[in-house]
Amino acid sequence: MIAFVLMLCAFAVGTSEFIVVGVLPEVASDLDVALPTAGLLVTAYAVSVAVGGPVLTVLTGRLPRRSLLIAVMVLALLASSACALAGDYTTLMAARMVAALSQGLFFAVASQVAVAAVPPEKQTAAIAKVVNGVALSTILGIPIGTLIGQNYGWRASFALVAALTLVGLVGVLLGAPKVDHEPDAGVRASLFAFGRKTVLLGLATTVLSFTGMITAFTYVAPALRDITGFSPAWVTGVLLIYGLGTIVGSTIAGRVPPGAIAKVLPIPLAALTVLLLAQGFLLETKVTAIVAVFVLGASAFASGPLLHTFLMGQAGSAAGLVASVNISAFNVAAALGPMIGGVVITSGLGLQWTAAVGAVPTVLGVLVALLIGRLVRRGAAPAEPTPVTLAHA
Repeated sequence: MIAFVLMLCAFAVGTSEFIVVGVLPEVASDLDVALPTAGLLVTAYAVSVAVGGPVLTVLTGRLPRRSLLIAVMVLALLASSACALAGDYTTLMAARMVAALSQGLFFAVASQVAVAAVPPEKQTAAIAKVVNGVALSTILGIPIGTLIGQNYGWRASFALVAALTLVGLVGVLLGAPKVDHEPDAGVRASLFAFGRKTVLLGLATTVLSFTGMITAFTYVAPALRDITGFSPAWVTGVLLIYGLGTIVGSTIAGRVPPGAIAKVLPIPLAALTVLLLAQGFLLETKVTAIVAVFVLGASAFASGPLLHTFLMGQAGSAAGLVASVNISAFNVAAALGPMIGGVVITSGLGLQWTAAVGAVPTVLGVLVALLIGRLVRRGAAPAEPTPVTLAHA
């Protein structure tokens, strides 16, 4: 029950982040701002998640998890409602930043609740279900929200997010258990977790591997059109195949016991690296392009839950903070990927080489993942996560 609720909540907050991308022209026109200015709504959101999430996680470390999760969903509901009602750009920007803060804190708290609600051997599967919510937001929430916004106005898109968030909030009120988490020992003790090699290396793996993946994914739609020769309608269909890959990848990851993550992690990362190196050639025919897009989603979303579960297990009482910082690391990758791809395109190499260049940081991510596995095998880091229990509901 709670795993489904958290997946629904993740679906809502994931849709909230990127839904504005599909209606940027409408927002710019209605609020009388330039399109690049409207684009800052995306940038400011990402920065707020990356910076604000860890800060709020530290400040709320001693609060009961269930109560905090309810408060986060209420805050997200108020923020999305404010976005829908915003009468000017400044108000919309402020509401977006509040929504971003709620998202940054949500993934920290939801991760703790998810792993607490299941036996230790099923914790990776619990995290995978939360990640599935994010995956679904990219393949269902954002396209549907964009379609609604283009037909009924951009405010209707945010009204959809508010409705999804309200459903998630009701689910939390009805189904979230009381989590008997170890109270955060304070800022200094929480920061001590980042002195552990495996935590730092795990965060580095997130940045490196997802920078490569996002470099390729950012420009996959124009590549499918210009290199493969798909029509716009077919591009949309192929991106749904990517979404299917994300669901398959996270589901497979959920079957990996936490104690085996360090051993298994390099496998999907290596698959992602090989795919990125070969993607330029795979895009030349339609069949291989479809396969490439599927593997891109599957390998990336198999890596994500494994990394997230492993990092939380290494962090002890700072699991929530490390989970939040890992989301920040992903947002760093989300900022670096498009920049790298843009440089590749403007340098004259073109769309066909964006993925191959993006493979460079991903190769480094594989090497770091192999180093993590070596540390665990040598006993320099625990393979099993720190258990989290449930209080009597």
